[in-house]
Amino acid sequence: MASTIRVQRNRPSAANIEQLSATRKWMDESHDKHAYMCFPMALTNRLGWGISFPGDIRFIWDGIDDTTPDHVKILEGEEWATPKRGNATISFETGLVIKTEANVTMLTMPVPNQFIAGTQCFTTLISTSFYMPEFPVAWKITKANEEILIPAGTPIASILPLSLTSLQNDYVMEVTDETPTQDYWTEVIKYGEVAQEKNAVGDWSKMYRDAVKWDGTSAGSHETKSIKLKTEFVKCPYTGQTYEVER
Repeated sequence: MASTIRVQRNRPSAANIEQLSATRKWMDESHDKHAYMCFPMALTNRLGWGISFPGDIRFIWDGIDDTTPDHVKILEGEEWATPKRGNATISFETGLVIKTEANVTMLTMPVPNQFIAGTQCFTTLISTSFYMPEFPVAWKITKANEEILIPAGTPIASILPLSLTSLQNDYVMEVTDETPTQDYWTEVIKYGEVAQEKNAVGDWSKMYRDAVKWDGTSAGSHETKSIKLKTEFVKCPYTGQTYEVER
């Protein structure tokens, strides 16, 4: 049975939340969009719901790292960003309240394969079954004396529901020193040779994407080849405004 993640937008200017896009600007700009040929990376692009804002946010840090908020200046988008935490960070006023069951924890992490020079989203775990304030997201600023721009609509973080109890109890990492067989190495070497031959003539190998061996026979199957997160839209009975709810 699906677990419901309830998202309440507390004000009209609150952040937007939707599944991450499959595209990235830098991947679009790669030669012949070749970056999308990397299936593990392309699949990961949609991993999570992205939080974004309807307007630009610009800020600059003077290079002094202390506990005061005086060294980061918000140049645009003060409605959504604040340096209140100090320590060369910027916090985002999402306007979102997220509620989950007790066995669900929300993971906040950097947007997969999105790069904004001079910053890094903090990775956090929030127990959203009881956490009442608006959902927190913050970045560490690593580049001083240079304006950093977050264009409107750019996701600032990806969020994912996790069961930490399940993660601890249902998975065991088993590490062995067992020597691989010669058959294993023969298959691996042949796979690499065929992949290089295809790449050399521009026929980029899709063997992993198609889950086949070097000779075209099946190697298995992917759990999924696309990530499709469920979203429902709910209209507020008081304001008539449509809100986005993730499931």
